[in-house]
Amino acid sequence: MALDLKQIIAQGEELGVDDIELFYEESSENNIKIYEGEVESLKSANAKGLGIRVFIDDKMGFAYTSNFSAEEIEKTLQEAIANAEVASTDEYRTLPETVEKVEKLDLYSDDLAAAELEEKIQLALDLEAAALEYDERVDSVDTVGYGDNEVEIRIVNSKGFNESYRQNQCYAYSYVIAREGEDAETGMAITYGDSVAELTPQKTGKEAAENAVALLGGQPVESQKAPVVFPPEVGSMFMYVLSQALTAEAVQKGKSVFAQKVGEEVAAKEVNIIDNGLLEEGLATAPFDGEGVPSAKTEIIKDGKLKTFLYDTYTANKGNGESTGNASRGSYRGIPGVSPSNFYLANGDSSAEGVLSSVDNGFYVMKVSGLVTGGANPISGDFSVGATGRWIEDGELTKPVREITIAGNLIDFLQDIDMIGDNLKFNPLIGSYATPTFRVKNLAISGS
Repeated sequence: MALDLKQIIAQGEELGVDDIELFYEESSENNIKIYEGEVESLKSANAKGLGIRVFIDDKMGFAYTSNFSAEEIEKTLQEAIANAEVASTDEYRTLPETVEKVEKLDLYSDDLAAAELEEKIQLALDLEAAALEYDERVDSVDTVGYGDNEVEIRIVNSKGFNESYRQNQCYAYSYVIAREGEDAETGMAITYGDSVAELTPQKTGKEAAENAVALLGGQPVESQKAPVVFPPEVGSMFMYVLSQALTAEAVQKGKSVFAQKVGEEVAAKEVNIIDNGLLEEGLATAPFDGEGVPSAKTEIIKDGKLKTFLYDTYTANKGNGESTGNASRGSYRGIPGVSPSNFYLANGDSSAEGVLSSVDNGFYVMKVSGLVTGGANPISGDFSVGATGRWIEDGELTKPVREITIAGNLIDFLQDIDMIGDNLKFNPLIGSYATPTFRVKNLAISGS
């Protein structure tokens, strides 16, 4: 990195700012799509830029640039100062206090960085072939892809913070269509890891095809209340919804069903919900957050009791508390906002198979529609979403089920979790959210 960030800090101080922060980001990504045994598209993208935040008399200004010439840096700095001068006064908008030590994490894979393009293409081809070979009813593979990304982050501020990290990850996915007569269903599966060798194309291709074929011929069931089993692919979506209501920002804005409930039992005693920015297998693991606060493990719900919310520096100042290391930035183009890191329902004492076999008569959810795009109200906690899956009889998966709705309230949902598996898995399709397989003992199902 050719930029002298310390010099830019000094430059800002000479211009009279009270505090200044620089957020440097350099990233690259590769995406491969396969169709009918051929490379359909191959895309690569690179970006780098610098975000500048300044603080003057309880006002904050921000500007960014991807041009690192001395003239452009000075122009961007002046723009941030000008933005601060016209901003509203907000005493809570400050830099975090500098910490003495940030944990060093091994987040970069040399094997992934050295992987050849041909190896990545072959993996995607193997993934498509595995899906098509599973069953003759797998009519087509709608999308098969491989992707990887690499990012370097450095934050320097006038309080003495100067730290960086570099990380990379890869993933591959398959989205298939199965047909039988006039009936059609889709199936999806994804694999992710720190190197191409960690990905499982055969298993993932088969899983996507299996999911599609298993749902062919689905019909609604009668409306009822019944036990419902959630695998990680669906449970993680509920974690996403819960996380949005468990931030201090949501609470402070009056947009959370959990407001005023710290210390109360909001879930079953089996339930432990954690946000851990240091989790080794997490997808959002980093040594520090988007404003330089060390990442941490935060027990949000412990043994069913709500312990705390997620805070960045701003919401912590506003709530007279401490940051939990949950400031997030989409890129150098934006300012920090409070957001989860690795957010998950912790493993329980049962196996995934044990959770399923415990149900005499119930529903196994394989897909939901609309949950993460408005199917849940964070203020009331009420949710209602379309669902597809299979019926459970005597602990076994039986007939396919579709055109039904599952509905409830988030707190009732948490309080009715009575069995949790040990197969924690993240869902990179929606972010770094995870659950093991778990059972909700009583949920409303609307069908025929």
